[in-house]
Amino acid sequence: MYPWTCLSSHRYPFEIADMLALPDTPNAKSVKGENVVVFLGDKAKNIPDTLYAGRAYLQNLQAKGETHAPAAVAFKRNRPWFDVLAPFCKQWRNRFCSYNTNKYHLDPFFIREAGLERGQRTKETSYACRKWNLPQEQRDKQYNELHDSLQNGYDDNYPMEVMVCRSAGVRDTLHQGHHRMMFCTEMNIHRACITFRYVSHAPRWMIPALRFFMRFGKKKKR
Repeated sequence: MYPWTCLSSHRYPFEIADMLALPDTPNAKSVKGENVVVFLGDKAKNIPDTLYAGRAYLQNLQAKGETHAPAAVAFKRNRPWFDVLAPFCKQWRNRFCSYNTNKYHLDPFFIREAGLERGQRTKETSYACRKWNLPQEQRDKQYNELHDSLQNGYDDNYPMEVMVCRSAGVRDTLHQGHHRMMFCTEMNIHRACITFRYVSHAPRWMIPALRFFMRFGKKKKR
C-alpha cells in the first residue's frame, strides 16, 4: 500500500454483499497477506468508501454460498507523518477525525469476542456517566426505549461506530454503541451495522512494540 495508508488492527467479518456494492479503489497497490481490503472514504469531502482489494475473491466466496468474509479496513491518515501527538492524545486527535461513508453489517458478537469494547454496559451502569449526570428516572427511560427499539432487530439508522487505530494509535476500539452492544448480546441479535472514524496511527517503527504491550496488558486484566 501507499506510505500514507493505515490498516485496522482487526479483520472484520462483513457481509459480502456490502463489500461488493463498493466501487473499486483507483490505482490500488497489492497488500501482502490480505485477501480483502476496504478503503474508507471521507464523508465530509464526499469521497466514498471503495474496495481496495478482493473483488474476485469475494465473488468466488459468494458463488459458493458464503455470506460473510473477513476484511481489513484501510484509510488515508489525515495528519502528517511528523504529528506523533494525534495517535496518543484524545483532545488533539478529536480535532481531525474523519468519517467513512458506508455502513457494514456483521455479527455484533464479533465486537465482544474481539475485545473492541472499552467497557461492557449493564442495566445498573447504563447511561451512568459523570459527563451526563442523568437522574435515575431518565436513565431508566433511555434504557427501556433502546431495549424496545431493538425488539424487531437492529435499526440500521443507528450504526455503532468503531475508531480505527484508536488505542495507542494501533488498536481499533468501539467508539459509539456500547449500550447497543449490551442489548445485542442480551437479546441474541446477530446482525448489526457499523461505521468508522479515523485520524492517524502510531509511528510505524513503534507499532510492533505497542501491539505487543497492549496484548500483554489485556491478558493481565483477564
